[in-house]
Amino acid sequence: MNIIYPLEPLYDRDVSKLKHFPKGVIVFDRDGTLVEDAGQHNDPDRLSLRPGAVEGVFLLKAMGFGIAIASNQAGLETEKFTLSNLTDFNEALKKNFMDGNSEGIDLILICPHKESTNCDCRKPKNGLLEAIRKSGLGEPILFFGDAETDRLAATASSIEFRNVATSDILEQIENWIWTHELS
Repeated sequence: MNIIYPLEPLYDRDVSKLKHFPKGVIVFDRDGTLVEDAGQHNDPDRLSLRPGAVEGVFLLKAMGFGIAIASNQAGLETEKFTLSNLTDFNEALKKNFMDGNSEGIDLILICPHKESTNCDCRKPKNGLLEAIRKSGLGEPILFFGDAETDRLAATASSIEFRNVATSDILEQIENWIWTHELS
């Protein structure tokens, strides 16, 4: 079948309808950061959140920050899963971050490309973070991730990075709030 994706990120919603967050946007990687990394599956039945993820996101939302996810999903281009699989997985993920009518996740951006495609959105390049910046959601100010590619993308966009590969996300978020005297 060989689906060709444009050399730009995929958005989960119309960015013209995004709320603006003047305090800024906190960005999360998806796999290995908010959810347990189980390989390239995008099966909602295998969705498993990392401890502290929901509480941490709601703490940041309560403080007035926007929340975005920036994720490489090369399995789209390599056809390990379909766009429908990815959409279903992300919708299931977002439901875990709902509080009444309030959404915890404001925007999900995906790079659908494999490394050899040489797009600008695949981390470690910073195209996903720059797309968040241009979306109107707000200025990305912090990136939580679990991989060197996440750190490099954050560095390329002059965004602070916190590695949560082996730590509790909520603890990292609380530490960031405390060190920046935001509480």
